[in-house]
Amino acid sequence: MKRDAGHERAQSYMRCLRKTGPGPGLKLETIRKPSPLRGHVLVRVTRAGICGTDVHIYRWDEWSANRLHPPLTIGHELVGVVERLGQGVDLPLRIGQRVSAEGHISCGFCRYCRTGRAHLCQDVEIIGVDRDGCFAEWISMPAGNVWPLPDGIPDRWAAVMDPLGNAMHTVSSVDVSGQSVLCVGAGPIGLFSVPMAKARGASQVIVVEPNAYRRNLARKAGASLVIDPTKADVVAAVREATRGDGADVVLEMSGHPGAFRQALRAVRLDGTMVLLGIPSREFAIDWAEEVIFKAVTIVGVNGRRMFETWYQTEEFLLTHGRAIEPVLTHEVPMTEFEDAFRLLMSGLAGKIVLSIGE
Repeated sequence: MKRDAGHERAQSYMRCLRKTGPGPGLKLETIRKPSPLRGHVLVRVTRAGICGTDVHIYRWDEWSANRLHPPLTIGHELVGVVERLGQGVDLPLRIGQRVSAEGHISCGFCRYCRTGRAHLCQDVEIIGVDRDGCFAEWISMPAGNVWPLPDGIPDRWAAVMDPLGNAMHTVSSVDVSGQSVLCVGAGPIGLFSVPMAKARGASQVIVVEPNAYRRNLARKAGASLVIDPTKADVVAAVREATRGDGADVVLEMSGHPGAFRQALRAVRLDGTMVLLGIPSREFAIDWAEEVIFKAVTIVGVNGRRMFETWYQTEEFLLTHGRAIEPVLTHEVPMTEFEDAFRLLMSGLAGKIVLSIGE
């Protein structure tokens, strides 16, 4: 009887990474395993990607302190297996099915949700930020947010469909076919955008990145030209590579004020700037000279289009998935999360995936 009671207890609890209170760091804790809510699916998580947002939470910066309310399990990029269906789930999901999931849980009733723009929902809740996330052995997710996976997409790729979707949304916001594309910032999303732009027919993809390790990853990901902004004149190098015109399309992934200004000077007349990088503060630009007189189009990108971007990302992975392999530099057990976060903060990593369970 004692053995059975111990086994039952073990099955009722799980390990997870928690922000237990204000301040830097995370803790590996054991808490009660969730049950699927009505309309939810219980997913056994196998792998989870670490996002830049998770690093902000780990460091406990100003944004984290203003947004999060610990205690909270963090993480929002996942792949796993359906373990249980909650009451009221009538979607074609089955036990044992491999799935990823959209981590933005929209209200479903606002103007944006009802017009196919749920990524702009102002009442959205994000797993790992507003509610418990996926750095855990199990997570309860709304069935409508669960994304069934085809066999051709391995867990290693499926774990990062969330940031791949951000890259896809950025690249697909403008027609890059036959265009010269400048990607400013080679973090994981910037790196993912390189093979995506090439797959969509870009004539060349130029990458600007100060970190030598990530410049090398950009080359491996297929960049036509990689520029170190600490040593080269970015604007001159881009113009030389584009027969003096400047880039047709700029994907601004860094959020760095100086890089943003360089990008505005490097885009051609009547070119397009697509903005995904989020600045940490306000900064001034010369709107007259760099935007209005150049007739530059500026496109802001927020997250993923739910769920158009997911279909696009799935198709990309099925046809060009191997192209993201250079970006997936490390897979680390969840128990060694401290090493993973130190590695990310050192700048000597691309995308790190946590192994949660099998």
